[in-house]
Amino acid sequence: MESDQEELIVSAMLIACEEGNLAGLDQLVTLHRINLNIANRLGETAMHVSAGAGHYDIVHYLHMKGAALDIGDRRGDTPLFWAARQGHTTVVSYLTNEHINVNTLNRSRETALHVATRYSQLETALILLENGADISLQDEHGETALHIASWHGYGQLLAALCRFGSYFEIKNMDDETALHCAAARGHIECVQSLLDAGASVDALDQNGQTALHLALRRSHIDIALLLITRGCKLDNQDENGETPLHIAARLGLLSAAQTLCHLGAAVDIANSNSQTPLHIAAKEGHIELVRCLCLFGASVLKKNKDGLTAEIIALAQEHTQIGSLLAKMKSDQTREMYIEQLCPLDVPLRRIKLKVFGHTGVGKTRLICALQSGSVIGSLIGAVSRRFSDNPSPSSSTTSSPSRDEGLNTVDDTVESNNNQKTSRRRDPPHAQYTRGIDVQNVTLQGCGEFSVWEFGGYEPYQMAYDHFVGNTDCVHVVVYRSTDPTEVQYKQVLYWMNFLKGRVTPSEPIGHCGIISRRSKVVFVGTHATAALFPQKNNDGEYISSDGDAMLKTVRLRFETHFDICEQLILLDSTHSNCPGMKSLKAYLAKARETILLRLQKPLGLLDTCVQYLSGVRRQHAHFPVITWPHFTTIVRTDVNPLAGDSHCRQLIQQLQLIGEVVYLRDEASELDYVVLSPEWLGTHVLGNLLSAEFLSRCRINGCYSTDDFAPIYPEIAEPADLLHILDTLQLCTPTDSNGEAEFEFPAFNVLDPPKDVWLRDRPSYVYGGVRVLPMRGMERSLQSTFPRIQVALRRSMHDFQDPMDADLVQWAGCSKMSSGQMEALIRLHGDAVEVQVRGPCEIATSCFYFLEDITNLVEQAAQEVAPGISLERHFLSPKHLREHAAVPAVYAPETIMAMQQAESLTIRNNQEGEELFTDVVCFGSRDVAAVLTLGIDVGVAQLQLASRCELAALLDPADAMGRDWSILAVKLSLTDQLPEVDSTGQSLSRTDQLLAEWALQCPETATVGRLCSVLEELGRQDARDALYRTVPLYLFAPLDEQPVTHLTECGDSGVVSSTQSTTDPRSASTLSR
Repeated sequence: MESDQEELIVSAMLIACEEGNLAGLDQLVTLHRINLNIANRLGETAMHVSAGAGHYDIVHYLHMKGAALDIGDRRGDTPLFWAARQGHTTVVSYLTNEHINVNTLNRSRETALHVATRYSQLETALILLENGADISLQDEHGETALHIASWHGYGQLLAALCRFGSYFEIKNMDDETALHCAAARGHIECVQSLLDAGASVDALDQNGQTALHLALRRSHIDIALLLITRGCKLDNQDENGETPLHIAARLGLLSAAQTLCHLGAAVDIANSNSQTPLHIAAKEGHIELVRCLCLFGASVLKKNKDGLTAEIIALAQEHTQIGSLLAKMKSDQTREMYIEQLCPLDVPLRRIKLKVFGHTGVGKTRLICALQSGSVIGSLIGAVSRRFSDNPSPSSSTTSSPSRDEGLNTVDDTVESNNNQKTSRRRDPPHAQYTRGIDVQNVTLQGCGEFSVWEFGGYEPYQMAYDHFVGNTDCVHVVVYRSTDPTEVQYKQVLYWMNFLKGRVTPSEPIGHCGIISRRSKVVFVGTHATAALFPQKNNDGEYISSDGDAMLKTVRLRFETHFDICEQLILLDSTHSNCPGMKSLKAYLAKARETILLRLQKPLGLLDTCVQYLSGVRRQHAHFPVITWPHFTTIVRTDVNPLAGDSHCRQLIQQLQLIGEVVYLRDEASELDYVVLSPEWLGTHVLGNLLSAEFLSRCRINGCYSTDDFAPIYPEIAEPADLLHILDTLQLCTPTDSNGEAEFEFPAFNVLDPPKDVWLRDRPSYVYGGVRVLPMRGMERSLQSTFPRIQVALRRSMHDFQDPMDADLVQWAGCSKMSSGQMEALIRLHGDAVEVQVRGPCEIATSCFYFLEDITNLVEQAAQEVAPGISLERHFLSPKHLREHAAVPAVYAPETIMAMQQAESLTIRNNQEGEELFTDVVCFGSRDVAAVLTLGIDVGVAQLQLASRCELAALLDPADAMGRDWSILAVKLSLTDQLPEVDSTGQSLSRTDQLLAEWALQCPETATVGRLCSVLEELGRQDARDALYRTVPLYLFAPLDEQPVTHLTECGDSGVVSSTQSTTDPRSASTLSR
């Protein structure tokens, strides 16, 4: 009975200690005079329990009452172990300050440091280390705290342990060091810490394996490469005689094998079975590894213990391609030839592209002919006859004056008016001999070198496809205009093509001084038809001078210098005189630009010239349809040109073939099967030049829909018209669609049908309305009009992604589409320079209407950016009140207005017609559920600013301001004065503004928001920079409905439509600016 009472008292004491009940504990101790060191059946005392619970006051009380601090429980764990395991730093500090032995071992030979490390208690471990904990002590498995941290991947903790001693050579019972453990488990941060602290990379475990062996066996490539770069021995053999290269060969670790070979690893070492890495790779079927080994001299004649060569082993495993490859390697002379072809030459590429742009009738073709040596008239006749040999001649009844300014016509007249005849949408040919699509020819210009000249026709329908051929910066761009045209026309044309090029070039980082992007494209302006009568003044070199032209050049250079390296001289010439001073000046520029570009490009592979010669024969074999798949191309290269060409060589080869204009590489994101067009001229002229020509557009089907059988007569020489349709689908000029169960392809560019008058009737007065206009950033007008057929392709493709396709519908006309999902309707149409999206639906599903509008607007933006990734897009919201009233000119809420409203913490927005509406009505269809999940644009982090926004700020704030309102004062305002010297030290190589914002986002992630930055800019008096931000940052961010708590949603599910499968923009970001 007395024993039971004693157990109850002990239990009560332990409970009080665990709960932190100091008053209760004191009462028990006072009333019952308890032995404070008494333990339960597990050997746990009050001190253990209170230390494990982290109750410092009770630990102190017990100590003052005489309780032992270093008593062990049944496992030998002292209170220090208990506190360390749970990370109670206050208790651990108290115990260590009482001078207890921090290196006491429990029954598993663990110390408190082992325990703290195993449970990832960083602060506790540091306290123990600072109070003398010995990191060299080993537990019953021979493991130190270093082993434990390495095994579990505790990077920060391991880095701290490394600072307190260099015991990296200690091995556990398996003879593994801490580095072995980290490498085997794939913890690269731990490997990095150990190597930085001096751990040996070549220590061996009980199986003779280094850390590199273990990393490769578990396919931790990143760790293997790190160990290799840190100088580990590459040819260590384990107990089975295997080197790291054997392991890489067995597992197919190509990048590791390539690195090992590049750094000199022996390729012919045999393991205990007399197998070399080549034997193993051949047996496992890793053909890329076989190529790699052969490339670095592996012997194909070596035999294993069974007397088999790698070739025989491969054939026995039915790896016939490998067997064939190895058979070709038997001749050392042949192999050396193949290897030499895969090495870069000492000479540059022999040719680069020269891309010529300009409106129809400005004289692009004549200029190209004049650049070539020989007779100008003869060259012109040859070019024209070559161009039309592949295309139907335009009817004489459709010709017009060559001087027609076709390119400046907008599509507004044909899109906005529904009263015009259907034929009004057909564009007449500008003149009889206009360039069809893209004319491609290789020419040698006297004194300039060799160019692949790509002449882009100015006829507007062609421009929807040009993005597939424009965007690379390693070429020269020539923008041509007629110097006889009025100055205003010249300026508009040059501005149009510069905006066109800017849109098609993807800007890249880093951002330079004043927002200049890296690798700017080279551009030169050429005015044709120049005469002495028109320009009586000449410079010392006899070249024409135009004050108006120079003013235009200065303006354009200032406007586009961040993206383009524009020639400092405006070149005026007469193309009928090939030796005129202007022509000489142009050739001099082309020669210099060519040399500059070639210097920054990789030297060509020796394989390139051989491949070019071979492809000429392949073109003849595929004359009617010169397109092959990427796998077919690589097979041809390896079978008929060079069997050692690996994937990396083929990628380098195709890049160089494109740079010299030999092929076009088409990437199909949907099917992930890419294509190589062997004849750019065929694609540019015979296909695009025909399908989008005025002649074909005048007779194509008015709804733009073709079955495979209907399409076949257009190209009768192509045996499988479906193959061509697939290429056009890849180019996003058409898309498959089901029409009454029959597969058809829809070509929106062919569609000339007007939308019906009842497309958007005033019969939904009780519906909620919302709308957005997606506009190109100011200064980039007319950038979206040629993209609308591509947007319609994306809309059609999106129909396959509806949750319930039977519940959705899409009807498309010229410049207009109507999509419905359940009771919701959306109207998508061209409106001047904008794409307008209107959505309406019953008020009880207002939340779904919001997501429907977001999904479609995102799709529009993503499709536009696939065409022109350099175009910055803005969202302008339409007045829901005016949309409900079907106002002819609804009021608009510009992005800067919405951002200013957020900054002012207002609930209403004022539109451009002086009206006011609630933000929730304008953006959220009145849905409070939507408003509750929005993150306002002013709360978006600066770290999320997109490249265009950052370039704008750099362009505005990097230049020194007369009143000091530049990046330096911004740094002071953002409390970043300590970073000023470091930022200033980069000079003009990098944008100082961009560096400051990155540093601010890093140091103050919570407060570094768009709203705070705008406030600072306003304080600086830099409203221009603030407004630039307002126009280019997301107006809000949101999460899709399916990620919101169900309790917050009182309305039905989302719209059902999802973004384009080829898009890259985050659908959660509703941005005024798209990437």
